[in-house]
Amino acid sequence: MSKKDRSNQVKLIVNPGAGNPTQTARKLKLVIGFLEKNGLDVKVAYAKPKRKAAPIAERAVKNGYEVVVAMGGDGTIEAVMRGIMGSKVRLGVIASGSQNNIAGSLGIPDDLEEACALIASANTLKLDVGEVRIKNGKSVYFFEMTTVGIGAAIYPSSNKVVHGKLSKLGEAVRTFIQQETKSNVLLTLDGESKIKVETMMVMVSNTPIFGKKFLVAPKSSLQDGLFEISVYPDFSKVELLHYYASVMDGGYSGDKKVQYYQARKVKVEASPKLDVMADGIYLGKGNVVIKMHPAALRLITTKDRLGMGIPRKNSAVISSPPVSITVGKNLQMENSNSSD
Repeated sequence: MSKKDRSNQVKLIVNPGAGNPTQTARKLKLVIGFLEKNGLDVKVAYAKPKRKAAPIAERAVKNGYEVVVAMGGDGTIEAVMRGIMGSKVRLGVIASGSQNNIAGSLGIPDDLEEACALIASANTLKLDVGEVRIKNGKSVYFFEMTTVGIGAAIYPSSNKVVHGKLSKLGEAVRTFIQQETKSNVLLTLDGESKIKVETMMVMVSNTPIFGKKFLVAPKSSLQDGLFEISVYPDFSKVELLHYYASVMDGGYSGDKKVQYYQARKVKVEASPKLDVMADGIYLGKGNVVIKMHPAALRLITTKDRLGMGIPRKNSAVISSPPVSITVGKNLQMENSNSSD
């Protein structure tokens, strides 16, 4: 592709299985028409299953496209994001999934014509992207969150239940019941602060919400270069279920037992080992290192700046000078100059 051709050509990567598949053909026809109305030359590629979206996006980068558009749900957008990481390509988004958390948090219009007009604009923000590496495993870029613990263990089957595969309900329940109640976890934040805690789950968030609009990190921002880490000491399984029911669909009930931290790099070591999942990708069990890539993704959006989320109520917030912390029924802190 010559430089002359690049300015108005976009690669549109479509997941025909996202959202309501019976509507995909109609929506795609509308989207192509709206993009062409805005002077763009559209080249369509289909990605089903959604994991095919990443290599398609990588080829688009190599072929010189300046704009790659993801049309689908959160998983499709995340796959396209992984394919363009490390490039100067701008990402456009057409929300057509079941939840559309990412599009909602980024100010992407639901209206197809408005979303296409936005893609033709030059309004681009640089956003943070996380990377998780499990010991002896590959690294994965993520946009929303990494979960370590019981949430990662039950995610594969519970996500299928949410999407209508009720036959997986029994599997999800069995996995939940059989999971170890708690592990001894050591968190190392930015190589300095160390937190020892007994918990069944640690959530490392880059966005405020995930999944069924679970609002787990109300203060999280995509432009501050920081993760928000949520830890759940002294939670039983029943209490954890109740908490997540309360934050579903954007609700928020501040629970003072939840501990929040912020960091650019997080190391999670657990005994016994815990399951790990990043943006719906199951990575197995093991210790993990999670690091931030600030301003690593160029995204086309209406907003000039993405907000800092929703203020917390009745919850503990701890962030950081270097400290050594033991979290339990009695919270103790002491200064430490050690680094890891």
